Amino acid sequence: MAKFKSNERDAKHELSRRSLIKWSLATGAALGVSRSRIYEVLEKTAGRGVAFAAENPCARSVHLVAGNGGLAWFQLLWPHVEIAGANNPGFAWHKNGTPNMAPAGTDKPLWIGPDTPFASLPADRQPTLFVCGQNQTHTSEPDSALNFGSSNLLAAATAMQSTLPAVVPAIRISNDNGAGVFGTHPGASAVATIQSPDGLVDLFNSAASQAGGLLSDLAGDNATLYKQKYQTFVQLNAASGNSTNTATYLTGQNAASFLGTNLAAQLAVTPADLARYGINAGTRAAVATIGRMFIIAVKAFKLGLTNCIALDVFRDDPHGAFGGGDNGTNITSTVPALKAVFDGFMADLQANSDESGTAMSETTMFTIHGDTTKQPRDRDGWPDGTQDGSNVCYMYGARYLKTGWFGRYPAAGNVMGLDPATGNEVGYNNQATARGAAAAALFAIARADKRRADEALQAANVAAFEYSGLINQSLT
Repeated sequence: MAKFKSNERDAKHELSRRSLIKWSLATGAALGVSRSRIYEVLEKTAGRGVAFAAENPCARSVHLVAGNGGLAWFQLLWPHVEIAGANNPGFAWHKNGTPNMAPAGTDKPLWIGPDTPFASLPADRQPTLFVCGQNQTHTSEPDSALNFGSSNLLAAATAMQSTLPAVVPAIRISNDNGAGVFGTHPGASAVATIQSPDGLVDLFNSAASQAGGLLSDLAGDNATLYKQKYQTFVQLNAASGNSTNTATYLTGQNAASFLGTNLAAQLAVTPADLARYGINAGTRAAVATIGRMFIIAVKAFKLGLTNCIALDVFRDDPHGAFGGGDNGTNITSTVPALKAVFDGFMADLQANSDESGTAMSETTMFTIHGDTTKQPRDRDGWPDGTQDGSNVCYMYGARYLKTGWFGRYPAAGNVMGLDPATGNEVGYNNQATARGAAAAALFAIARADKRRADEALQAANVAAFEYSGLINQSLT
């Protein structure tokens, strides 16, 4: 598929802006100019958007965590190429006989069927799919596909995103206690846990702004006055010119802005939102929950309220899905609705910009991982086991990753893993594949700043290794 002219123009603009930023930082360092001063110069010469991008290069992230067999549903969105292509009625693929609609130009093979999201995106915007990690059947806190060294990708993401100001940096939406799925990493942010996507609205809906609250007197402009006083304090405080304090002050400024603001109206899901995501009264609850989280996440990211959201999804163990079972919520009522909410999410990301003025589809990445994909070669009862104990992680890398399947689940025989240095197939090793996938994800979160991604690997006691076979090096 040919690239759209607008996509080519945006890509060239991003490369030009990135080159300016890299040149400015390198030249400033050579001349002994502080980073804070470099940002000031960039803001004056190239605009606030470029200055913000230079100071806060990380992407925000969304992570779907499927437990109790629920990861299997996503296999029907992005199927293994050989499984979908076999046209075998015994395999766990619900659209046998339909052609592969993947755009030409993906780095690795990809299969797009009638229910695959993002089908209209060009090749470099398609997802990256890793056969990686270990089958963890019936685990509610799956992590094998994202572990590397002593760390977990979600925790590492929050540490890297610490340069982005946020009121609540990391959030887990779960009915489980604790935030164990985030794991650990040096410098990781604390995680706030809530029980539903709509809880995000309550989390940021300042009690101070509600009736009777300290800043509720809008007639007296209490809220505005508080924000102005805080901004004045920042300007008068000599330490505010210290680049090491910039993120802290920006976070405080965001908090001051929102402390007197009732955010219910800005974050709440509206009927127009639901219609855009194809959510209606008949939509399965598990799918609607994902859609509602996507809707609110875009709004929260745009307001700078948070940087990382993880949502527990599909805890349903759908053994009987191909037989119309799974408590009546079968494939027909689940998979097309899933496609609709993912397509709605991408449309929202493309239509909205972050603080630097960049489309959020360029500054947001997501992962989907879980306990088991179930057996792709057997739809009868959809058993939990997988060949060679393999697992899968699905990623949207916002152009920073090569696209298509890395690793392969064949129609017969052993699963193949990946060589991070070349992207080529090798024998399957669950830890090595997870490490490669995590490195790629870190590169996407660092928005092609390989130095920062490598630093995150080193912080997890991971020996240096090459993963250029998984990433889009033209953006480095």
